[in-house]
Amino acid sequence: MSLRPAAPLQVPGGPMSLRPVLARRSLLAGAGALLTGTVLAACSEVAPPPPVPTGPSLASPTPAASTEQLAPVVAEISAAVAAADEAKDAGLLAPRVVGSAVEFRTRTYEIVAAFPDWSEQLASYPGAEPMVLLTSTATEFPRTAMALVPDAGPSGIPFFLALQQADAQSPYTTWGWAQQAVDVEMPKVPADSVGSEPVAPDAEGLKLTPAEALSLYAAVLSSGDGVDAEDVLAENPFQTQAHAQIQAERTDLNKDVERDQAATIHERYTVKDGDFAGLRTDDGGAVVMGTLLSTRTVKVKEGATISYTEDNVFTTLAGRTEFTESYVREYGSVVALYIPPADSDQQIQPIGASRALLGASGS
Repeated sequence: MSLRPAAPLQVPGGPMSLRPVLARRSLLAGAGALLTGTVLAACSEVAPPPPVPTGPSLASPTPAASTEQLAPVVAEISAAVAAADEAKDAGLLAPRVVGSAVEFRTRTYEIVAAFPDWSEQLASYPGAEPMVLLTSTATEFPRTAMALVPDAGPSGIPFFLALQQADAQSPYTTWGWAQQAVDVEMPKVPADSVGSEPVAPDAEGLKLTPAEALSLYAAVLSSGDGVDAEDVLAENPFQTQAHAQIQAERTDLNKDVERDQAATIHERYTVKDGDFAGLRTDDGGAVVMGTLLSTRTVKVKEGATISYTEDNVFTTLAGRTEFTESYVREYGSVVALYIPPADSDQQIQPIGASRALLGASGS
């Protein structure tokens, strides 16, 4: 299969200069990118990925929720996001959009109010017609489903959409969506008329439990492949570009001085409690989704000053263009992973991610 590479990253923050005081010294297939409302950049250049492969259908449906029940849910979610984005009013996301998705959209609307150009980050969100539905065979609550839906915007790159129903009286809702990754083969999933076994965070019989896999991904994103001593996690665009972006920014921060002499930079990721969805794949593995929160911190060395020559979204939120102590940005990312069965030779493969800027501060 021929796949196009992801678009190159652009270092955030705009033109920047460093002024050390010399006397005291002085980061199926889609596309990926960072620092936008999703993990995609220049999506118009990326061909739409092939559909996720599905297994054979059964003569009669067995899932707890049918395609006919879930398709309208997806449409209502898309319509709610479109209406909320148009009005910049997170209250319009209810009742279908909840949790982290509301939190992330709320922060984006606040950022747009302060920095109108950031409205471009609202261009991509889940479309109204599901391409593939991953339904659950579970009859107990809460119930989980997933949908692969097209981008309502111009990218053509689908989203994995988490769907959950808390109880019989509650509607199906979503707490988040993750856009497909580039250069990544998608796992085979059961047909929607067959349904999938739901997977809990502590489910066994997998390469790692879902909770362990998400924690490992957060650790690798934070500290690099060295923390994955057994090489369990496969390469993926989100990680590659996140680390490339960090290194590019480190170079800019320390231009014309020795490495890290003017400033250090590090981004730490943690798994957010409560955001989880998981369903079995045809091979006994699982597709799981979760939310990662991250803080990217620039620590300015004593006697140095980081100065941005042009205002940008980060300096606008921080309320300053010069930093002599620290410069912090906060993000939320929804990710999707394929976890192979325990006896497989395959690695755990991240298959999607979407990222939102949540704030910036500094001193």
